Amino acid sequence: MTRLSLAPAMLVPLLLIAAEPAEQARPYRADKAGPSRADKRLKADVLRGMQRYVAAAYRCPRLRAVQAASLPARFRRGSPVYRRGGHWELWSANVCGRRRSFAVAMWPGRRGGVDFTIEPREKPRR
Repeated sequence: MTRLSLAPAMLVPLLLIAAEPAEQARPYRADKAGPSRADKRLKADVLRGMQRYVAAAYRCPRLRAVQAASLPARFRRGSPVYRRGGHWELWSANVCGRRRSFAVAMWPGRRGGVDFTIEPREKPRR
């Protein structure tokens, strides 16, 4: 009788493992994101945000060949990002065979750390 009560309990973890999607997006390594003023942790956060966007907008599970570069201070002149002591960067990635770019703003957070926003440079077609 004990054997029967344990059998369903042993199947639950196996069913949970089998229920996971076969193709999960592996995060792009933050240290490979190219030159950026962001530290490794912030790069990882930005990449995670970009990955969520491309998965939803383009149904692409993975970012490849990510590059980042600082944009000149004249980019979006008058932006509140500059008044907050921040800057803009242009991040681009290969998304399912096509180069996509994102404007990324970073500024010091009011409670410490760094706040950021990610804006796609082009809208996906529906």
